[in-house]
Amino acid sequence: MENNNLISTNSNIINVNEETFMSEVVEVSKTKPVIVDFWAPWCEPCKSLTPLLEDAIKGYEQELILAKIDIDQNQNIAEQLRIQSIPTIYTFFEGKVVDGFQGAKSNSEIIEFVKKAASLTGPGQEVEDLISSAKKFIEIRDWDSSFEISQKILAIDPENHIGFGNLVRSMIGLGKFEETKELINNLDPEIKNSKPVKEAISLLQTSEKAFMAKGNIEDLEKKLQQEPDNLDFLLRMAIALFGIGKIEDSFEMLLKSIKIDKNWNEQAARKQLLEFFSTAGIDAKETISARKKLATLLFS
Repeated sequence: MENNNLISTNSNIINVNEETFMSEVVEVSKTKPVIVDFWAPWCEPCKSLTPLLEDAIKGYEQELILAKIDIDQNQNIAEQLRIQSIPTIYTFFEGKVVDGFQGAKSNSEIIEFVKKAASLTGPGQEVEDLISSAKKFIEIRDWDSSFEISQKILAIDPENHIGFGNLVRSMIGLGKFEETKELINNLDPEIKNSKPVKEAISLLQTSEKAFMAKGNIEDLEKKLQQEPDNLDFLLRMAIALFGIGKIEDSFEMLLKSIKIDKNWNEQAARKQLLEFFSTAGIDAKETISARKKLATLLFS
């Protein structure tokens, strides 16, 4: 069966010619990738390759266009693009050829080629919206919601660095420390070394220490009732409070310690406070408020 006569139900599979090539391939490629299949009725390998392309492009209706062009009927385009043999497959993006191959390919190779073309436009608006939602939930420390949304991001875009960074943060927030370590150990090096993931990983030790200290709160409360200005108790209580999500109370404990003696134990309270700022997030309202108070204490 000839390619030009194949009827496709996919809205992103089209036939183009010399009159429509500029508008339907070059111009469209400025907003989304267009895979162009150069074929001819007499080309036997084309008859096997085109169905594989059509199957591979299913599910990418929003991301990709497959444009088929008969070089016998459109020889000028074939000459301009220097098509030497067929089948020839080109990926157009941003108005130019960015990828391609000639000759037969296996089904798995075709699938990878199409996947690579689809990735050119990035994660898309849906993922951007999910990233924005995850950020909001992380800011209010709704870890269950941010965990769920991060999983959705990675289901759509399995290599999304921000998605992995948010997932690590969410798992840390939920106290899933062993699972987090296992996830980190199994990450691809490129993802693991990306900025969002490295920043999230840096929070692990601090958060685990705080989480493990939370069981000491009742005992520390009794000790602080007897010695309210004991700097060691204040520091340990701050860590414990941070572990149960009482960020503002934790910061107040550390600020009180700094006010009493900012140089105690090699400025341990100040160092812990700065560490917690990073863990809570520089944009968190508790961090913003505590930073102002810290500046007043240090420079007054």
